[in-house]
Amino acid sequence: MVFMMLKNNVKCSTKALVLTFLVAFVYFTFLSSSQFAQGHFDHLAHYNGAGFGISDKYYVNQQLEPAYAKPNELSKIMFSIQDKDGRDVHNVIVMVEIYSAKTNERISVFPWTRVEIGDFEVPFVFPKIGNYEIVLSVLNDDVSSSQIINTVPPPHTILNDNTGCHCERGVFNASISENFGSIFSLVIFASVFGVVSVIGVGLFWGFWSRRKDKSVDPISRYDFIKYSVLLLALGAAVVHLAVYPEHGALRLEYSVFLLSASAIQIGYGIMYILLIFSDDSDPRIKKSNKLLISRQYYKKSLMLNWIGLGGSLFLILLYLYAVILPPPLSPNTHPEDVDIFGILDKSLEVILVVGIVVLMMYERKRYLYSFKASSYKNV
Repeated sequence: MVFMMLKNNVKCSTKALVLTFLVAFVYFTFLSSSQFAQGHFDHLAHYNGAGFGISDKYYVNQQLEPAYAKPNELSKIMFSIQDKDGRDVHNVIVMVEIYSAKTNERISVFPWTRVEIGDFEVPFVFPKIGNYEIVLSVLNDDVSSSQIINTVPPPHTILNDNTGCHCERGVFNASISENFGSIFSLVIFASVFGVVSVIGVGLFWGFWSRRKDKSVDPISRYDFIKYSVLLLALGAAVVHLAVYPEHGALRLEYSVFLLSASAIQIGYGIMYILLIFSDDSDPRIKKSNKLLISRQYYKKSLMLNWIGLGGSLFLILLYLYAVILPPPLSPNTHPEDVDIFGILDKSLEVILVVGIVVLMMYERKRYLYSFKASSYKNV
């Protein structure tokens, strides 16, 4: 009874996984092309970054580069201005001011300047550890710019007050520290590796328990590969979950895609668990040579392996494309940066592909052996 339920669960899970993949493919191919960019940054910063509307006309994304800026080191204050519909703005006149959050004193100002496009950056060296307020002013269209360019108005006591400036103003916060970036990165790495390690320990415990169980056939090296494939798929899913928020500024669809990829990999791992425990469930096979498998099991394993192989190869090729050429749907004209999480994720998926290919060859060998065994042709 339990094995019949496992068989039915594998069938239902396979159909759900295929349906999820098709829905995601249709969305990204046909629907996402009508969406606007949410900004022109490579990644959405978790720290020292923000985005909000200024009046009912503009939406501004802002962040620092590097995100974990340190005092007395050159950094860049980056802006990406779109209109309310998410389209780029052109030939706008802007001013940037930096205030100390502690004293409310203006410590630097970049005068009114015309920028050809709403994506621009301001170099700046923060003098000390502490909190700062960055004020962006965008001059109204109906104001003559001839007397404004390169001028600096008096500082404001209320930073978001636009009285008398004929402009729209937005205030962003920045926190400058020496070691927060290193600590935060260490926590993220530890979290990712910790989750993967917990999954690995759980799978090893299940593998070892089966190995010591006298009621099941001896565990072979191919069973070890099955557990490894499961670990690699779930590990890659964890990495996708860790990095998806960073891609929201470039395109919202990128975050949705990474979440979908993670969900599919988790679903694939769950189906592999069901497949492992449904192996050789036929009593006539279970009591015989362990190389013998049923036709139903082979068809399920073949479909599942093709899903894993095709999906993993797609993600690997898409990543290679994105780091060589500008990614699909990207408003930027340059490729994605290569980072440690990308290298980790693709390394897991490359090993996953190798493991799946080995398993497919082994399962085919088992099926052909079973088919040739005359007493099992109809099993």
